[in-house]
Amino acid sequence: MAEKREQWGSRLGFIAASLGMAVGTGNIWRFPRVAGTNDGGAFLVAYLVANLAWAVPLMMMELSMGKTTRFGTIGAFRNWLGREKTWMGAWVGFTCLGIMFYYSVILGWALRYFTFAVSGAIHKGMDSEALWNGFINTPSQTIMFHLIAMLIGGYIVYRGVQGGLELANKIMIPTLFVCLIISAVWAISKPGAIVGLDYLFVPKWGSLGNPNVWLNAFTQSAWSTGAGWALMLTYAVYMKENEDIGVNSFMIVLGDASAAILAAMSVLPTVFALSPSPDKAVEALKAGNTGLTFIYLAKLFPTMPGGMLVASLFFLALALAALSSLLPMIEVGVRNFMDAGFDRKKATLIICIGGFLLGVPSAYKVDFLNNQDMVWGVGLLISGLMFAYAAYKYGIDRVRNEIINKTSDIYVGKWWNYCISLFPVMFAFIFGWWIWQAITWYPNTWWNPMEVYSPGTMVVQWVISAIIWIALNNWLANWIKGTSPQLLAMNAGASIKGGK
Repeated sequence: MAEKREQWGSRLGFIAASLGMAVGTGNIWRFPRVAGTNDGGAFLVAYLVANLAWAVPLMMMELSMGKTTRFGTIGAFRNWLGREKTWMGAWVGFTCLGIMFYYSVILGWALRYFTFAVSGAIHKGMDSEALWNGFINTPSQTIMFHLIAMLIGGYIVYRGVQGGLELANKIMIPTLFVCLIISAVWAISKPGAIVGLDYLFVPKWGSLGNPNVWLNAFTQSAWSTGAGWALMLTYAVYMKENEDIGVNSFMIVLGDASAAILAAMSVLPTVFALSPSPDKAVEALKAGNTGLTFIYLAKLFPTMPGGMLVASLFFLALALAALSSLLPMIEVGVRNFMDAGFDRKKATLIICIGGFLLGVPSAYKVDFLNNQDMVWGVGLLISGLMFAYAAYKYGIDRVRNEIINKTSDIYVGKWWNYCISLFPVMFAFIFGWWIWQAITWYPNTWWNPMEVYSPGTMVVQWVISAIIWIALNNWLANWIKGTSPQLLAMNAGASIKGGK
């Protein structure tokens, strides 16, 4: 007897889980920093355009593939593009897992700092840099919290779609937004905070002529929303037949942007209020994700009335955001193993044990984590290009008319076609920009695969991954069991129409 297919219990549950997928650490520690160092208001305008041109179209494509094939990445690309392109699904899936290996380490950091905040270790006058260095340079702590993160994530995924993913996100996402709202209200009530709000929301229109503003906006959109990661493809496997693709895509991207702006309203007013000048505030924002969050903000929060409580809420929000994004990464791996005939419990154990072991190097040495973040973070752009290729091969107009608009409450027009058609151009600019940036960081050794951020390290690891999956293509095509009845019926219908 065939195993009953899991599905979301309600649309609310699906939306909550999808928002959890999209809202991650990129919203809370990266967005405020990137917005603050790219002229604030001008960046928001570019970010809105990037969401509409990049994130929403990719989100719709992922939902379309997952909903029609009812397979994870490997089976979806096999059934959508043909057996010879199965390797693409493996590339996309492994790229996501490559992020999972170190993302659980970052969740461990957030959990540790939440315990620091509630225990009083974060207090006025403490040396926040020493606290961070003492933690990050103690492998027994970083590995232990990495293990805790994987155990929490694994347990939730182990419980299944409705009893695990849906239930957890129904609790976490409202809690996350409440924490961000309280933090934002607290921050903007402080003297001098208005400077930060003005910087964030009032555009310097001339800055829209700066290519870096646009490139950073598109990069933030790609990394923050999760578009092209295959997370939504995997969650779409559990969608109901009449579930809306168009509206849900817009809601997910809008919810993600809302969380990012709330985080920026917490961080930027705090930084600007306590900095001697706007220039010094921007300088602080350039400290990087970990420097801003675990050193600068950890030092700033306790200096203001009520700051100890807000520090606890902020790091709780960071931990919840990291956990809600870690869950679908685990599920990407679990779904592929389930497609190969494993039950959920065994698949979860395999992915979580593997995830813990392969994440230990990132927990042990932060330079290794930074390397993997660069390699697979930029690699996600290649994954996005593969989704655009899938739309092109299937027929961009067919995807829009036969899949997206079939159950959508809004009509998705030709603009979707144009965005998907222009995707290779957008990819070339963003991808090329990252490679060029990395070359400027290592002008003499950019080819060296042993450098943390060099183009050489990215290319070598991408090529190794591609060679492995191409070599295993036929085995992978056979490893995934079953077919996609809905997709077969649609293709048969298209053949009949073509025959007429």
